[in-house]
Amino acid sequence: MTQLDSVVKPKTKRSKRFLESRAPKLTEDVKTAMIMKGGNTSETVTKALKDIHSLKKPNAVLYKKKNITRPFEDSTSLEFFSKKTDCSLFLFGSHNKKRPNNFIFGRLFDFHVLDMIELGIEKFVSLSEIKANKFPEGTKPMLVFAGEVFDTDAEHKRLKSLLIDFFRGPTVPAVRLAGLEHVLHFTALDGKIYMRSYK
Repeated sequence: MTQLDSVVKPKTKRSKRFLESRAPKLTEDVKTAMIMKGGNTSETVTKALKDIHSLKKPNAVLYKKKNITRPFEDSTSLEFFSKKTDCSLFLFGSHNKKRPNNFIFGRLFDFHVLDMIELGIEKFVSLSEIKANKFPEGTKPMLVFAGEVFDTDAEHKRLKSLLIDFFRGPTVPAVRLAGLEHVLHFTALDGKIYMRSYK
């Protein structure tokens, strides 16, 4: 058993409150995501990570430094960072010759990697390039999935589940119709996923 997995008894009131906030609850907190870039990144990946961070705020942690790790080969550093920041979702961006403009979306359970999906960016338009009014930070988005493969294909079902987990925001008892101002639209067509953000 490692130092991180051992049972920790609080010595101060502050550490007791901290441990209580991390303890299992009947209704869990909103899932937070850590957004990080790999050893090599392109300008496209960096901008895309910043945009997804702005869509996910305030339930996201953006790491600005490069993290030399390969999630599919060794996930120990991801698990360490998730334990440190109490995040159960991650987005890892990297760029190399074999996999240009690469994204890895993933989920963690009990600070261990549960599943990951790798996607490549082909065409990207930054939110800063769109000259329309932006929605307020922390707005809960409506998620729309277009394309029948999201209901028939097993891989697309898993991707849909992961994207819902990633972008859904807090669970609310009621919705105010005037407050519905942000839509995230995912379209599956010809083996590609188109993601669009609408106000």
